[in-house]
Amino acid sequence: MHIETEMRAAVKAPAKLNLTFDVTGDLPDGYHSIVSLFHAISLDDIINVRIQPGCNQLEMEITAEFVGEPGAFPLDQNNLIAKAAKAFNDRTGLINNCLIRIGVKKQIPIGAGLAGGSSNAAAILLALNNLFSSPLEETELCEVATAIGADVPFLLYGGTQLGKGKGEILTPVKIEQRLAFVVVKPRQLSISTPQVFAAYDRWVKERDFGWRPRIDHQAAIDSLVAGDLEGATKSFANVFEPIVFDMHPSLALIKDRLLELGSWSAQLSGSGPSIFAVVANLEMAHAIRRKFKEEETRGDSAWLKQEGWEMDCYIAESAGCGVQLLAERLS
Repeated sequence: MHIETEMRAAVKAPAKLNLTFDVTGDLPDGYHSIVSLFHAISLDDIINVRIQPGCNQLEMEITAEFVGEPGAFPLDQNNLIAKAAKAFNDRTGLINNCLIRIGVKKQIPIGAGLAGGSSNAAAILLALNNLFSSPLEETELCEVATAIGADVPFLLYGGTQLGKGKGEILTPVKIEQRLAFVVVKPRQLSISTPQVFAAYDRWVKERDFGWRPRIDHQAAIDSLVAGDLEGATKSFANVFEPIVFDMHPSLALIKDRLLELGSWSAQLSGSGPSIFAVVANLEMAHAIRRKFKEEETRGDSAWLKQEGWEMDCYIAESAGCGVQLLAERLS
């Protein structure tokens, strides 16, 4: 199939929280096996895709609007967006002679433990597969997604799912009610996921297991399905939290402040540094965010005094889907 005119699509790409997260062992390919309750939230990037014919080979141009240091979001082949487009073409050959222009409007903070890069990759896979009338069936699309990154398959579907293996073995969890969140990230701090996994391996080797938080994935699922949202938070936990808090002790102060302000729970998402609080409703979420920003403006925040951290605070709620097409094929 060769395209003759320009095609366009726009995709909404949500962030992901880990309501629960545990490392359960090692896999033969050097990865760790995990169990995590994944949850998509309404903190979104918007990906605009334009495909133009007439090139001698596949060419890509990526542009982005984002908050952060220049260069924090790569615009070359190192971006998961580019890897997703190449992976789609490797499987289908449909964009061999095209220029793909990809524009990203980022709201999901970079290097935050919120899977923004993986969500962007899932958005590209969805857009390309839709524009070319679904040459990849669902199982094939998942295979391509898994090869790009462990979080990418979940973000194709979103909602709430229990992930196992690398995170690609997914079991959907049906939740009728929406959770409300305050998501807080120190603007000046990003954390490398491989470094946290390496630190985890050292902790397992050097310490007894008393440091590990108790994580009951099934209790969390049962409470969520039953509609007991506050009760479910009692089973939320992240095995990385004590490790990352040991690296950056001021993150624990952020968690403590979120709890003092009335959150049902607060914890690290993924490898961090984002901390998310689960609250009773969006009104409460806005009140907590307002309090955080007022304290920062006055210079009262402990993490501002100790680390010089300013907070990016986001309000979000449960998203019932993953990446979502906003504009279908135009020709």
